[in-house]
Amino acid sequence: MRISGTALLAGLSLLSAACTGQPAEPAKPEEAKPVAVADPAFDRAASFNCEGGGKLDLVFNATDTGGVKARLDGAAGVTLSPVPPANDTSPEMRFTQDSTTLVYNMDNTVTYESGDVKKTCAFESASIPAPKADGVVHTLTQEDAGKTFEVKVGEKVSIAFVGVPTAGYIWGASKPPAWVKATDGPGGPTSTAQMLPGFAGGSHWEVIVIEAIAAGEGEITLAQRRPWEPESEPDAETFKFTLKAS
Repeated sequence: MRISGTALLAGLSLLSAACTGQPAEPAKPEEAKPVAVADPAFDRAASFNCEGGGKLDLVFNATDTGGVKARLDGAAGVTLSPVPPANDTSPEMRFTQDSTTLVYNMDNTVTYESGDVKKTCAFESASIPAPKADGVVHTLTQEDAGKTFEVKVGEKVSIAFVGVPTAGYIWGASKPPAWVKATDGPGGPTSTAQMLPGFAGGSHWEVIVIEAIAAGEGEITLAQRRPWEPESEPDAETFKFTLKAS
């Protein structure tokens, strides 16, 4: 078989290109991105929206000396120490740590500076959900009034209320049957506005935990009242549901 000169030259050209070609570089592995570490200190933070975008979370009274913990755009938090005011009538609070400075104004705005970063941010109030009690099989809300729930002996249910403990009104079990035990669960503020310096009063979450310590069935009554008032004084509010324990 005869091979033409043209075909031979073309084949040699391809062979030369294959021999002298640089092998493709292997793909570089992607660098692992840092995983944000959840910080429970910010579960009850006051959040501020910053001009030009961004979010600043602040936890006031984060230290025994009245320091503040700050977190910008979800980054790791930094703890800032308070700076004594120049006089007692100063309308602002100052905090600092190394190259980071925070100024909180009583109109609920802050100025945050850290290195080359400078942010002016304004507070935005948000609701805080009810805290959850551990080890419960039913988490009731006030919309569950009048309903029936079944549990086994040793199991618990919880009910979250919005109360006004600063006015003395407390939720609690009203003459519970002997086969249940009622205890106070976790509590806390209902709004992030309550996290700001100088805030007083306001509503708070109150959680009541009901545990079936023996078999039984009956209506459970929870009442909001001032503990020091006589029993003849009517309850401010009541919540009733039926519990079956077997």
